[in-house]
Amino acid sequence: MKVVRTLFAAFFFAAWHASALAYGGLWLDTGAELRAMKKLVLFPMSVSDDLNAFATDGDESSAVFRQNDYLHRRLAKKLKDANLLRLAPDIAEQRIRETIAPFASLLAPVPDASVRAAEIRRLTMADGYIVPHFRENWVRIDISPETTFHFTLREWTERRDESGTRVTRDYSYPVVHVIPEREMELRIMDVDYTLFDAQGRAVLSFENSDRAYFADALDMYKDLAEEFADTVKDARKGKFRMKTPGENAVSVALSGVLLPEKMTGDAVKERAIRFAFYEEARRREQLRLDSGTPRLLVEADIRRCELVPTWHPPAAWVTTSSTTHDESWTDKQGKRHEVKRIDYTQSVSHSFGYYSYHAEAEGDLRLVDAATGTVLLRRSFAESDDKTMDACRHAFRSFFKDVEKYVKKNMTV
Repeated sequence: MKVVRTLFAAFFFAAWHASALAYGGLWLDTGAELRAMKKLVLFPMSVSDDLNAFATDGDESSAVFRQNDYLHRRLAKKLKDANLLRLAPDIAEQRIRETIAPFASLLAPVPDASVRAAEIRRLTMADGYIVPHFRENWVRIDISPETTFHFTLREWTERRDESGTRVTRDYSYPVVHVIPEREMELRIMDVDYTLFDAQGRAVLSFENSDRAYFADALDMYKDLAEEFADTVKDARKGKFRMKTPGENAVSVALSGVLLPEKMTGDAVKERAIRFAFYEEARRREQLRLDSGTPRLLVEADIRRCELVPTWHPPAAWVTTSSTTHDESWTDKQGKRHEVKRIDYTQSVSHSFGYYSYHAEAEGDLRLVDAATGTVLLRRSFAESDDKTMDACRHAFRSFFKDVEKYVKKNMTV
Protein backbone atom coordinates (compact mmCIF):
# COMPACT_ATOMS: atom_id res chain seq x y z
CA MET A 1 0.00 0.00 0.00
CA LYS A 2 1.31 3.42 -0.91
CA VAL A 3 0.19 6.54 0.97
CA VAL A 4 1.21 10.04 -0.01
CA ARG A 5 0.95 12.87 2.49
CA THR A 6 1.84 16.46 1.70
CA LEU A 7 2.53 19.06 4.32
CA PHE A 8 2.13 22.56 2.92
CA ALA A 9 2.09 26.15 4.09
CA ALA A 10 -1.13 28.17 4.00
CA PHE A 11 -1.36 30.01 0.71
CA PHE A 12 -3.77 32.51 -0.75
CA PHE A 13 -3.92 35.46 -3.07
CA ALA A 14 -6.19 34.56 -5.96
CA ALA A 15 -8.90 33.37 -3.61
CA TRP A 16 -8.79 36.52 -1.55
CA HIS A 17 -12.27 37.90 -1.34
CA ALA A 18 -13.55 40.72 0.86
CA SER A 19 -16.04 39.31 3.29
CA ALA A 20 -19.34 41.05 3.72
CA LEU A 21 -20.47 42.31 7.08
CA ALA A 22 -23.49 44.26 8.32
CA TYR A 23 -25.42 45.86 5.49
CA GLY A 24 -22.83 47.68 3.45
CA GLY A 25 -23.86 51.12 2.28
CA LEU A 26 -27.56 50.89 3.08
CA TRP A 27 -30.05 53.73 3.23
CA LEU A 28 -33.75 53.23 3.81
CA ASP A 29 -36.67 55.61 4.07
CA THR A 30 -38.09 54.10 7.25
CA GLY A 31 -41.48 55.60 6.48
CA ALA A 32 -41.79 53.75 3.16
CA GLU A 33 -44.29 50.89 3.01
CA LEU A 34 -42.07 48.41 1.22
CA ARG A 35 -44.31 45.44 1.95
CA ALA A 36 -47.11 47.16 0.04
CA MET A 37 -44.97 47.32 -3.11
CA LYS A 38 -46.28 44.15 -4.74
CA LYS A 39 -45.27 44.85 -8.33
CA LEU A 40 -41.79 46.09 -9.21
CA VAL A 41 -40.11 46.84 -12.50
CA LEU A 42 -36.46 45.74 -12.66
CA PHE A 43 -34.40 47.87 -15.02
CA PRO A 44 -31.27 46.68 -16.84
CA MET A 45 -27.90 47.56 -15.39
CA SER A 46 -26.98 51.22 -15.66
CA VAL A 47 -23.35 51.61 -16.68
CA SER A 48 -22.60 55.28 -16.12
CA ASP A 49 -23.42 58.10 -13.74
CA ASP A 50 -26.31 58.93 -16.07
CA LEU A 51 -28.98 56.47 -14.97
CA ASN A 52 -30.51 56.74 -18.45
CA ALA A 53 -27.54 54.82 -19.92
CA PHE A 54 -28.79 51.26 -19.58
CA ALA A 55 -26.76 48.21 -20.60
CA THR A 56 -29.09 46.34 -22.93
CA ASP A 57 -26.75 45.15 -25.68
CA GLY A 58 -25.05 41.78 -25.90
CA ASP A 59 -26.06 38.15 -26.12
CA GLU A 60 -26.47 35.68 -23.27
CA SER A 61 -22.70 35.07 -23.10
CA SER A 62 -21.93 38.71 -22.25
CA ALA A 63 -21.15 39.53 -18.63
CA VAL A 64 -23.73 42.28 -18.18
CA PHE A 65 -26.42 40.11 -19.78
CA ARG A 66 -25.75 37.33 -17.26
CA GLN A 67 -25.53 39.82 -14.38
CA ASN A 68 -28.96 41.24 -15.22
CA ASP A 69 -30.32 37.71 -15.46
CA TYR A 70 -28.80 36.64 -12.14
CA LEU A 71 -30.13 39.67 -10.26
CA HIS A 72 -33.62 39.04 -11.58
CA ARG A 73 -33.53 35.40 -10.49
CA ARG A 74 -32.21 36.20 -7.02
CA LEU A 75 -34.79 38.91 -6.39
CA ALA A 76 -37.58 36.68 -7.66
CA LYS A 77 -36.46 33.96 -5.25
CA LYS A 78 -36.13 36.25 -2.23
CA LEU A 79 -39.23 38.40 -2.83
CA LYS A 80 -41.79 35.66 -3.24
CA ASP A 81 -44.69 38.00 -2.49
CA ALA A 82 -43.71 40.46 -5.25
CA ASN A 83 -44.14 40.36 -9.01
CA LEU A 84 -41.03 41.45 -10.92
CA LEU A 85 -41.34 42.81 -14.45
CA ARG A 86 -37.96 42.55 -16.11
CA LEU A 87 -36.87 45.03 -18.76
CA ALA A 88 -33.42 43.55 -19.38
CA PRO A 89 -32.85 40.84 -22.02
CA ASP A 90 -34.49 37.61 -20.94
CA ILE A 91 -32.61 34.35 -21.51
CA ALA A 92 -35.66 32.18 -20.96
CA GLU A 93 -37.72 33.98 -23.59
CA GLN A 94 -34.78 34.50 -25.96
CA ARG A 95 -35.95 37.99 -26.74
CA ILE A 96 -35.29 41.53 -25.61
CA ARG A 97 -38.34 43.02 -23.97
CA GLU A 98 -37.27 46.65 -24.35
CA THR A 99 -37.40 46.43 -28.16
CA ILE A 100 -41.11 45.67 -27.99
CA ALA A 101 -43.48 48.62 -27.73
CA PRO A 102 -44.57 50.09 -25.44
CA PHE A 103 -41.79 49.10 -23.01
CA ALA A 104 -39.12 50.84 -25.09
CA SER A 105 -40.38 54.17 -23.75
CA LEU A 106 -39.42 53.16 -20.20
CA LEU A 107 -35.74 53.09 -21.20
CA ALA A 108 -35.80 56.45 -22.93
CA PRO A 109 -33.87 59.32 -21.26
CA VAL A 110 -35.97 61.37 -18.83
CA PRO A 111 -35.21 64.62 -16.96
CA ASP A 112 -35.97 63.18 -13.53
CA ALA A 113 -37.19 60.07 -11.78
CA SER A 114 -40.75 61.29 -11.34
CA VAL A 115 -41.26 61.37 -15.11
CA ARG A 116 -40.08 57.79 -15.47
CA ALA A 117 -42.19 56.72 -12.49
CA ALA A 118 -45.31 58.22 -14.07
CA GLU A 119 -44.67 56.35 -17.32
CA ILE A 120 -44.03 53.10 -15.44
CA ARG A 121 -47.25 53.54 -13.52
CA ARG A 122 -49.21 54.25 -16.70
CA LEU A 123 -47.88 51.25 -18.60
CA THR A 124 -47.47 48.61 -15.90
CA MET A 125 -49.36 49.77 -12.79
CA ALA A 126 -46.20 48.90 -10.85
CA ASP A 127 -45.67 50.13 -7.30
CA GLY A 128 -42.02 50.97 -7.90
CA TYR A 129 -38.89 50.15 -9.82
CA ILE A 130 -35.28 49.13 -9.19
CA VAL A 131 -32.24 50.48 -11.01
CA PRO A 132 -28.92 48.59 -10.56
CA HIS A 133 -25.90 50.75 -11.34
CA PHE A 134 -22.23 49.99 -11.89
CA ARG A 135 -20.17 52.63 -10.13
CA GLU A 136 -17.00 50.76 -11.10
CA ASN A 137 -16.38 47.58 -13.05
CA TRP A 138 -12.91 47.26 -14.49
CA VAL A 139 -9.67 45.33 -14.30
CA ARG A 140 -6.41 46.80 -13.05
CA ILE A 141 -3.08 45.16 -13.80
CA ASP A 142 -0.78 44.83 -10.79
CA ILE A 143 2.79 43.65 -11.37
CA SER A 144 4.26 40.99 -9.13
CA PRO A 145 8.01 41.54 -9.61
CA GLU A 146 10.58 38.85 -10.26
CA THR A 147 11.96 37.81 -6.88
CA THR A 148 14.77 35.43 -5.95
CA PHE A 149 14.93 33.23 -2.84
CA HIS A 150 17.71 30.97 -1.55
CA PHE A 151 16.89 27.76 0.31
CA THR A 152 18.66 24.65 1.51
CA LEU A 153 16.49 21.62 0.78
CA ARG A 154 16.76 18.23 2.42
CA GLU A 155 15.83 14.67 1.46
CA TRP A 156 15.87 11.74 3.87
CA THR A 157 14.34 8.36 4.63
CA GLU A 158 12.99 7.04 7.92
CA ARG A 159 12.76 3.29 8.55
CA ARG A 160 10.49 2.27 11.42
CA ASP A 161 10.37 -1.27 12.77
CA GLU A 162 10.20 -3.07 16.12
CA SER A 163 13.67 -1.88 17.01
CA GLY A 164 12.84 1.83 16.55
CA THR A 165 13.33 4.53 13.92
CA ARG A 166 16.50 5.22 12.03
CA VAL A 167 17.28 7.79 9.36
CA THR A 168 19.08 6.85 6.15
CA ARG A 169 19.87 8.55 2.86
CA ASP A 170 19.93 11.97 4.50
CA TYR A 171 21.42 14.82 2.49
CA SER A 172 20.90 18.55 1.81
CA TYR A 173 21.57 20.80 -1.16
CA PRO A 174 21.20 24.53 -1.99
CA VAL A 175 18.46 25.81 -4.30
CA VAL A 176 17.95 29.18 -5.96
CA HIS A 177 14.22 29.72 -6.50
CA VAL A 178 13.12 32.50 -8.85
CA ILE A 179 9.52 33.71 -8.84
CA PRO A 180 8.95 35.18 -12.28
CA GLU A 181 7.34 38.54 -12.90
CA ARG A 182 3.60 38.20 -13.38
CA GLU A 183 0.72 40.44 -14.34
CA MET A 184 -2.01 40.18 -11.71
CA GLU A 185 -5.52 41.04 -12.92
CA LEU A 186 -7.43 42.73 -10.12
CA ARG A 187 -11.12 43.20 -10.84
CA ILE A 188 -12.66 46.19 -9.06
CA MET A 189 -16.42 46.12 -8.82
CA ASP A 190 -18.65 48.66 -7.08
CA VAL A 191 -22.41 48.50 -7.52
CA ASP A 192 -25.33 50.44 -6.12
CA TYR A 193 -29.02 49.70 -6.36
CA THR A 194 -31.85 52.18 -5.92
CA LEU A 195 -35.50 51.34 -5.30
CA PHE A 196 -37.93 54.06 -6.35
CA ASP A 197 -41.60 54.23 -5.39
CA ALA A 198 -44.53 54.95 -7.70
CA GLN A 199 -43.85 58.69 -7.48
CA GLY A 200 -40.18 58.33 -8.40
CA ARG A 201 -38.90 58.96 -4.87
CA ALA A 202 -35.87 56.93 -3.80
CA VAL A 203 -36.92 54.81 -0.80
CA LEU A 204 -33.95 52.45 -0.56
CA SER A 205 -30.39 52.46 -1.81
CA PHE A 206 -27.65 49.93 -1.27
CA GLU A 207 -24.01 50.22 -2.28
CA ASN A 208 -21.51 47.39 -2.15
CA SER A 209 -18.06 46.73 -3.58
CA ASP A 210 -15.44 44.05 -3.88
CA ARG A 211 -11.96 43.46 -5.25
CA ALA A 212 -10.57 40.10 -6.29
CA TYR A 213 -7.74 38.73 -8.44
CA PHE A 214 -8.52 36.77 -11.59
CA ALA A 215 -12.23 36.97 -10.83
CA ASP A 216 -14.98 36.16 -13.28
CA ALA A 217 -17.23 39.20 -13.65
CA LEU A 218 -20.41 37.19 -13.08
CA ASP A 219 -19.10 35.19 -10.13
CA MET A 220 -17.93 38.37 -8.46
CA TYR A 221 -21.25 40.09 -9.09
CA LYS A 222 -23.21 37.18 -7.63
CA ASP A 223 -22.11 37.92 -4.07
CA LEU A 224 -23.01 41.60 -4.42
CA ALA A 225 -26.41 40.81 -5.93
CA GLU A 226 -27.08 38.22 -3.23
CA GLU A 227 -26.47 40.76 -0.48
CA PHE A 228 -28.79 43.27 -2.13
CA ALA A 229 -31.57 40.69 -2.51
CA ASP A 230 -31.20 39.69 1.15
CA THR A 231 -31.27 43.34 2.22
CA VAL A 232 -34.46 44.12 0.29
CA LYS A 233 -36.06 41.02 1.74
CA ASP A 234 -35.11 42.08 5.28
CA ALA A 235 -36.32 45.64 4.67
CA ARG A 236 -39.69 44.36 3.44
CA LYS A 237 -39.98 42.25 6.59
CA GLY A 238 -39.45 45.35 8.72
CA LYS A 239 -36.03 44.45 10.07
CA PHE A 240 -34.93 48.09 9.97
CA ARG A 241 -38.09 49.49 11.54
CA MET A 242 -37.42 51.97 14.34
CA LYS A 243 -37.76 50.35 17.74
CA THR A 244 -39.77 51.86 20.56
CA PRO A 245 -37.40 53.75 22.88
CA GLY A 246 -37.41 53.41 26.64
CA GLU A 247 -39.84 55.39 28.76
CA ASN A 248 -37.13 57.79 29.96
CA ALA A 249 -35.29 58.07 26.67
CA VAL A 250 -33.67 61.41 25.84
CA SER A 251 -34.21 62.85 22.36
CA VAL A 252 -31.21 63.09 20.06
CA ALA A 253 -30.61 64.12 16.45
CA LEU A 254 -27.74 64.33 14.00
CA SER A 255 -26.82 67.99 13.72
CA GLY A 256 -24.38 67.82 10.86
CA VAL A 257 -21.93 65.57 9.08
CA LEU A 258 -18.65 66.66 7.53
CA LEU A 259 -17.47 64.11 4.99
CA PRO A 260 -14.14 63.54 3.26
CA GLU A 261 -13.79 65.27 -0.08
CA LYS A 262 -14.02 61.94 -1.93
CA MET A 263 -17.50 61.34 -0.50
CA THR A 264 -18.89 64.85 -0.83
CA GLY A 265 -21.65 64.98 -3.40
CA ASP A 266 -22.05 61.19 -3.47
CA ALA A 267 -25.71 60.95 -2.49
CA VAL A 268 -25.65 57.17 -2.01
CA LYS A 269 -22.72 57.29 0.41
CA GLU A 270 -23.99 60.36 2.24
CA ARG A 271 -27.37 58.77 2.87
CA ALA A 272 -25.71 55.52 3.95
CA ILE A 273 -23.60 57.40 6.52
CA ARG A 274 -26.70 59.00 8.00
CA PHE A 275 -28.59 55.73 8.02
CA ALA A 276 -25.71 53.98 9.79
CA PHE A 277 -25.81 56.77 12.38
CA TYR A 278 -29.52 56.32 13.07
CA GLU A 279 -29.24 52.55 12.97
CA GLU A 280 -26.69 52.60 15.78
CA ALA A 281 -28.52 55.29 17.78
CA ARG A 282 -31.77 53.35 17.85
CA ARG A 283 -30.03 50.37 19.47
CA ARG A 284 -29.76 52.35 22.72
CA GLU A 285 -32.81 52.27 25.01
CA GLN A 286 -31.93 55.61 26.61
CA LEU A 287 -32.02 57.49 23.29
CA ARG A 288 -34.97 58.56 21.18
CA LEU A 289 -34.44 59.89 17.66
CA ASP A 290 -36.15 63.25 17.25
CA SER A 291 -35.11 65.76 14.61
CA GLY A 292 -37.83 68.20 15.66
CA THR A 293 -37.04 69.18 19.25
CA PRO A 294 -34.00 67.18 20.36
CA ARG A 295 -32.30 67.75 23.70
CA LEU A 296 -29.03 66.41 22.34
CA LEU A 297 -27.26 66.89 19.04
CA VAL A 298 -24.43 64.88 17.53
CA GLU A 299 -21.87 66.50 15.26
CA ALA A 300 -19.83 64.14 13.10
CA ASP A 301 -16.57 65.08 11.40
CA ILE A 302 -15.47 62.12 9.30
CA ARG A 303 -12.06 62.97 7.97
CA ARG A 304 -11.31 59.62 6.39
CA CYS A 305 -13.47 56.76 5.19
CA GLU A 306 -11.80 54.70 2.49
CA LEU A 307 -10.34 51.39 1.41
CA VAL A 308 -6.63 51.16 2.13
CA PRO A 309 -4.37 48.82 0.15
CA THR A 310 -1.74 46.58 1.75
CA TRP A 311 0.95 45.16 -0.50
CA HIS A 312 1.95 41.54 0.11
CA PRO A 313 5.24 40.89 -1.71
CA PRO A 314 6.00 37.61 -3.49
CA ALA A 315 6.63 34.85 -0.98
CA ALA A 316 8.26 31.43 -1.15
CA TRP A 317 8.40 28.61 1.35
CA VAL A 318 9.61 25.05 1.69
CA THR A 319 7.06 22.27 1.28
CA THR A 320 7.77 18.83 2.69
CA SER A 321 6.18 15.78 1.06
CA SER A 322 6.32 12.23 2.29
CA THR A 323 5.70 8.87 0.64
CA THR A 324 5.04 5.86 2.85
CA HIS A 325 5.79 2.24 1.93
CA ASP A 326 4.82 -0.75 4.04
CA GLU A 327 7.42 -3.55 3.69
CA SER A 328 7.85 -6.96 5.25
CA TRP A 329 10.56 -9.65 5.17
CA THR A 330 11.42 -12.96 6.80
CA ASP A 331 14.84 -13.67 8.28
CA LYS A 332 16.75 -16.98 8.24
CA GLN A 333 15.12 -18.03 11.48
CA GLY A 334 11.70 -17.66 9.87
CA LYS A 335 10.76 -14.58 11.85
CA ARG A 336 8.64 -12.06 9.96
CA HIS A 337 9.53 -8.37 10.22
CA GLU A 338 7.28 -5.38 9.43
CA VAL A 339 9.02 -2.20 8.28
CA LYS A 340 7.49 1.17 7.45
CA ARG A 341 9.69 3.20 5.13
CA ILE A 342 8.93 6.92 4.77
CA ASP A 343 10.74 8.89 2.09
CA TYR A 344 10.76 12.66 2.65
CA THR A 345 11.45 15.20 -0.06
CA GLN A 346 11.34 18.99 0.00
CA SER A 347 10.41 21.45 -2.71
CA VAL A 348 9.73 25.17 -2.97
CA SER A 349 6.26 26.67 -3.36
CA HIS A 350 5.51 30.32 -3.93
CA SER A 351 2.83 32.97 -4.21
CA PHE A 352 2.88 36.08 -6.34
CA GLY A 353 2.69 39.58 -4.89
CA TYR A 354 -0.78 41.04 -4.43
CA TYR A 355 -2.77 43.78 -2.70
CA SER A 356 -5.39 43.19 -0.04
CA TYR A 357 -7.75 45.92 1.12
CA HIS A 358 -9.29 46.98 4.38
CA ALA A 359 -11.43 49.97 5.24
CA GLU A 360 -10.34 52.70 7.63
CA ALA A 361 -12.49 55.43 9.12
CA GLU A 362 -11.17 58.32 11.21
CA GLY A 363 -12.77 61.41 12.65
CA ASP A 364 -14.43 63.06 15.63
CA LEU A 365 -17.88 62.77 17.18
CA ARG A 366 -19.30 65.36 19.55
CA LEU A 367 -22.37 65.30 21.78
CA VAL A 368 -23.81 68.78 22.14
CA ASP A 369 -26.53 70.25 24.39
CA ALA A 370 -29.15 71.49 21.90
CA ALA A 371 -30.22 74.37 24.14
CA THR A 372 -26.83 75.80 25.10
CA GLY A 373 -24.45 74.51 22.43
CA THR A 374 -22.18 73.09 25.13
CA VAL A 375 -20.07 70.12 24.07
CA LEU A 376 -20.86 67.34 26.53
CA LEU A 377 -18.80 64.53 25.02
CA ARG A 378 -16.05 64.42 22.44
CA ARG A 379 -14.61 61.24 20.99
CA SER A 380 -12.01 60.71 18.30
CA PHE A 381 -12.18 57.43 16.45
CA ALA A 382 -10.02 55.28 14.22
CA GLU A 383 -11.81 52.13 13.10
CA SER A 384 -11.13 49.48 10.50
CA ASP A 385 -13.18 46.76 8.86
CA ASP A 386 -13.64 45.01 5.54
CA LYS A 387 -16.09 47.67 4.31
CA THR A 388 -16.00 51.44 4.68
CA MET A 389 -19.55 51.79 5.99
CA ASP A 390 -19.00 49.07 8.56
CA ALA A 391 -15.93 50.91 9.87
CA CYS A 392 -18.14 53.98 10.38
CA ARG A 393 -20.77 51.83 12.08
CA HIS A 394 -18.18 50.62 14.58
CA ALA A 395 -17.38 54.24 15.44
CA PHE A 396 -21.05 55.19 15.85
CA ARG A 397 -21.78 52.10 17.93
CA SER A 398 -18.94 52.78 20.34
CA PHE A 399 -19.87 56.46 20.58
CA PHE A 400 -23.53 55.82 21.38
CA LYS A 401 -22.58 53.42 24.14
CA ASP A 402 -20.73 56.34 25.73
CA VAL A 403 -23.66 58.67 25.07
CA GLU A 404 -26.07 56.29 26.77
CA LYS A 405 -23.77 56.06 29.80
CA TYR A 406 -23.63 59.85 29.95
CA VAL A 407 -27.43 60.13 29.74
CA LYS A 408 -27.97 57.58 32.51
CA LYS A 409 -25.56 59.39 34.77
CA ASN A 410 -26.30 63.04 34.07
CA MET A 411 -29.73 63.51 32.51
CA THR A 412 -33.36 62.97 33.40
CA VAL A 413 -36.48 63.47 31.34
